[in-house]
Amino acid sequence: MNLKSFSAAAATGVLTIGLVLGAPTSAQAAVTARDVPSKANIIKSFPELRGAAFASDATRKVGIPASRCGTNTVQTVRSARSIAGVGTSGKVTVISGVVEFKTLAQAKSAFKKYKAYVTRCQTFTVSGVRVRLTRDAAPRIGQERLAMTVVSTVAGTRGYASSVIIRHGKRMATVAASDNGRIAKARLNGLAKVAAIKMR
Repeated sequence: MNLKSFSAAAATGVLTIGLVLGAPTSAQAAVTARDVPSKANIIKSFPELRGAAFASDATRKVGIPASRCGTNTVQTVRSARSIAGVGTSGKVTVISGVVEFKTLAQAKSAFKKYKAYVTRCQTFTVSGVRVRLTRDAAPRIGQERLAMTVVSTVAGTRGYASSVIIRHGKRMATVAASDNGRIAKARLNGLAKVAAIKMR
């Protein structure tokens, strides 16, 4: 992932970015690979990732938005799994993940923090990069849903990162894509609908 796309994606504070904070624990994970969009699912929505490098991760520690914009706090969950694909050009990155919290109350609390984050953090700076955050219309999936887009500028070049977050019961799913241009919402929402089905 190049600097522009990483800065934009990290600024969204999406759950899948936080998944790298923990050591792999796939043997203990309640969330399995079947619960997360597959490589084929991602390529169907983003054909430019055909031939891209993909990596998966499983963990029990995720990042949840903190009180300071652009930062996360680490929370231990029951299990979490993610998959990420980086285009051969290094410009397009797509990440998807599913987190299962220990309780329904924890899942609802985490989702509430994301909603507050989108309202409170419309402009901020992270790692010296100025970030603008807007709320998008989310597809009607899951019990709760939230969509957002981040625009950041690095070395005079804009980077875009859009994400959809879905809660169903104790689980939350995220799909996120970053690129040098605007993300096609129909494509991202299509992948989000797949995530909403597979996460249950």
